[in-house]
Amino acid sequence: PTRESLLMFALSPFAFPSISVPTAEGDMELIFSTTLTSATNSVTTGTLATGFKSYLINVRGRSDRDNNRNAFSRIFFNNDKTDSNYQELRFFGKNDPSITASSQDLSGFFALPSAAGDSDFFGGATMHVYSPESTTGYKSFNITQGAHNAANNATSSGRQMYVVSGVWRNTSAITSLTFEVASSMADGSDADFIIGSSFEVYGLK
Repeated sequence: PTRESLLMFALSPFAFPSISVPTAEGDMELIFSTTLTSATNSVTTGTLATGFKSYLINVRGRSDRDNNRNAFSRIFFNNDKTDSNYQELRFFGKNDPSITASSQDLSGFFALPSAAGDSDFFGGATMHVYSPESTTGYKSFNITQGAHNAANNATSSGRQMYVVSGVWRNTSAITSLTFEVASSMADGSDADFIIGSSFEVYGLK
């Protein structure tokens, strides 16, 4: 063979076998995302896409509650708002300082800085839901979150964090999520998530 033909073979796809390189691309898919442009008491995902082993949920939120530095939000599966269908164990730490534990029949729970606290503070929460599409057994979830509502460290409960483990006692597949502010305003009306609060749901394969 000539030098030219050898060179052409060396540069051809037959010279080296193709190698498949595994990547993480596609292993996590954004299946719901919204950032509020107006205040609202609740946000729902609608019907979620399927084909995932778990959900990773991120919330960045603040409330307009006017009678407390904090508001509290809930996460419901399939719009099930019956507390007795859920259970959770929650550890709560704050800058007072103290750490307390609470065990309740309660859905996913996280705190939000509110209008009664310092301005511009948003809380962040991450929730992991395991085997959401399974119809065998109950649905387990964990939440980690922080909610700071004051710049001054001397402010009572101005810096808070929560760690939560929980269960939805239902064998149905999870098809939707609802985020809802569970706190009230001074006049008794429902408090809202404010503009700029954001909600993301990722499906993990």
